[in-house]
Amino acid sequence: MIGHNGNAIDPCTVEFVNSNWPTTHSCTGSTSTLRYVITSEKKEQQATNKALDAIAGWVKSGTNEGISFEVSRLTDDLFTDSFLGGGDASQFTPSGHGGTLTSQLSNAYILDSGGGAPHKFAIQFTFDLNTGKALGNWNNPVTGQAETVTVTLTFFKSITAPEGTYYIFYGDKSSDKAGYSFTFILL
Repeated sequence: MIGHNGNAIDPCTVEFVNSNWPTTHSCTGSTSTLRYVITSEKKEQQATNKALDAIAGWVKSGTNEGISFEVSRLTDDLFTDSFLGGGDASQFTPSGHGGTLTSQLSNAYILDSGGGAPHKFAIQFTFDLNTGKALGNWNNPVTGQAETVTVTLTFFKSITAPEGTYYIFYGDKSSDKAGYSFTFILL
């Protein structure tokens, strides 16, 4: 099977829907129409939703210690606007299926181009566990500019360690075109 871009497609990795272009699905035998939606994207979204639900369940119970988060931002200029930061994300507001986490006591660091101490600054993030969106804002100490971002979270993996369970996400899309990764540590 050849996709719209001319590349070969495994027929078991695409979704088939009913419409005017019938074909027989080689895995299920059903007659339906090829639509270029890769099921791995659906599985990715399901995994993201499951991870967000696990985080919401952890904090909703009210019996656990809390949640810490780490964020990394990578841009084309390591010394001006790329940073590494984190803090507490235990402030929870229930809403919808999941709720919202809000960071507190959170800071980030930008490397100094002259080799001096990193530039430290406060960051604020809100994580919508219903939509998988992270909203962030900070004042960049190097440029003096206030910055904001919206990032779409995509689940990467979880790791269980003695100190807690880590849920690692990457920023599939961001409003500022920077690369992001987020880790939540359920304590």
